[in-house]
Amino acid sequence: MNFIADAMLGRLAKRLRLLGFDVLYDVTLVDNDILHISLEQSRIILTRNTGLAYRPLARNHIVIKGDHLEEQIRQVFDKFSFPDTIPLIRCSVCNNVLLPLSRIDARNSVPEHVYATFTAFFHCDQCGRVYWRGSHVRNWEARSYKY
Repeated sequence: MNFIADAMLGRLAKRLRLLGFDVLYDVTLVDNDILHISLEQSRIILTRNTGLAYRPLARNHIVIKGDHLEEQIRQVFDKFSFPDTIPLIRCSVCNNVLLPLSRIDARNSVPEHVYATFTAFFHCDQCGRVYWRGSHVRNWEARSYKY
């Protein structure tokens, strides 16, 4: 399932990416761009803008009403049936699919204690960010992001 988020939902876009969803997010996109892209790429619009959501071309949308990130995530998950999410398959910044990174190559890119504690690392070949399945991932899993 692919999404496009409006400029007001950057934190939601980032978290959904980290949970494994393809979320296009660009603060420079205006409503017409969002509509065009959503139709062209079959993306569900995530918006807080009711004016955008109820335009005739915005057929597939969710108006996000919650103010807190957890509420917003719950609203998305309540609207659709998802298979189990797979955290850390997308870059939270670029939305690119993450690639495995050898432990040796990760050595100079992560804090020393992370390198000593973890064996599996991933990286984004576009922006260079490095990821690992730290306590934040375990915390998400404990919150039951497997709806």
